Amino acid sequence: MSAINELLRYFAIITGWPLYKLVFKTRIYYEDEIGKENRKIRGAALIVSNHFSGLDYMITLFHYFGRKVYVIMLEEVFKKSAFLRWSIKIIGGIRADRDIKRMRFMDEGVKVLRMGKLLQIYPEAHNTTDGLMHGFKPSYVLIALRADVPIVPLIVDGQYGIKKRAHAIIGKSIRLGDLCPTSDPTREQIEYLNNVVHDKAMELKALLDKKILEEKEAKR
Repeated sequence: MSAINELLRYFAIITGWPLYKLVFKTRIYYEDEIGKENRKIRGAALIVSNHFSGLDYMITLFHYFGRKVYVIMLEEVFKKSAFLRWSIKIIGGIRADRDIKRMRFMDEGVKVLRMGKLLQIYPEAHNTTDGLMHGFKPSYVLIALRADVPIVPLIVDGQYGIKKRAHAIIGKSIRLGDLCPTSDPTREQIEYLNNVVHDKAMELKALLDKKILEEKEAKR
């Protein structure tokens, strides 16, 4: 069954590529423009992103199309329809329940990363309604520490549509293990690490906004 699912996933990517190019027309920037760190990701990594809509995942899916990118999604998405639930599982969706007593998604995420895979998470845990980036829920901190993998920040501008161009910026890797010596951190350590990643995400968003503005001015 897993082999069939993989074939279906590749089929969806190949057939969806022309539509993606038409609707997204994505321009990718990098924090490290010279070395373009994380243009390709080798090995396991946790991709941390801001969140506009379910379309955000399309940028990651097609940018790293040679690799399967598992993604943590809220339970509401899985409940919409049986077909959507089946489709999400094929692409690598992992269900996250809001009930704090059911944090199985963290164990599943760690398992995926320990297998050398890519995993994406949206720690805002909801779509932005004002275009701003909001606070991050820190579950991803524990996932990254327990799996001992780098965090790759990927920030998008949410501009999707035939008459629009989507933009994204990919930052340098953040190794939380270099900042925290334990995989079982205290609440204070978790808060500190969460602030480190969130501050970097805000920095990248400001850099992305600057690059988009420069792009517009160059066209005038």
